[in-house]
Amino acid sequence: MLLAEGIKLVREQGPDTLSLRELARRAGVSAMAPYRHYPDKDSLLAAIAAEGFRRLARQLASVTDARAGTGGLLLQSGLAYVRFALAEPALFRLMFSARRFKDDAPELNQARAASFDALMRHLNADAGPEQQRARAHGCWALVHGLALLLLDGLLQIPETGSRDAWLAQIIAGTVGQSSPTTDGIS
Repeated sequence: MLLAEGIKLVREQGPDTLSLRELARRAGVSAMAPYRHYPDKDSLLAAIAAEGFRRLARQLASVTDARAGTGGLLLQSGLAYVRFALAEPALFRLMFSARRFKDDAPELNQARAASFDALMRHLNADAGPEQQRARAHGCWALVHGLALLLLDGLLQIPETGSRDAWLAQIIAGTVGQSSPTTDGIS
């Protein structure tokens, strides 16, 4: 309940203004109750970021061969990543902020690794592990940068046509794939 309410607060106000007292008030518990679960604000934010990574990993994992449609698994994973960022901008920014969470945040580190592993599973196994990892980092950088440019308003999705078709054209064109048709892109 506290985590869900914390996510709502991050969505509404951003992570910087979140307070454990406000969380307690919104959750209808005593002012000290959140401190039993989260010793400080950074611990709460790390737990919220970890939940964000778990949600992202689930979204990436939901891309399967049957649902990949036009462009294949990797392209659809990229689209899923950007969709997540656009749907959850405050959570996305918290997850990838320069904020330094405590090194002893194993839940966050584990969730972060699981979301990257979900991307790695969508790469073709035609290369060695190091080449696959390098390609995964490149793909991640592409969709992460695209997501941030959109969130910051430095790049706008055209008002005409399909958002996903436009995103697919950018992603596929950048990684050297032929541009997919809009059929099968949802």
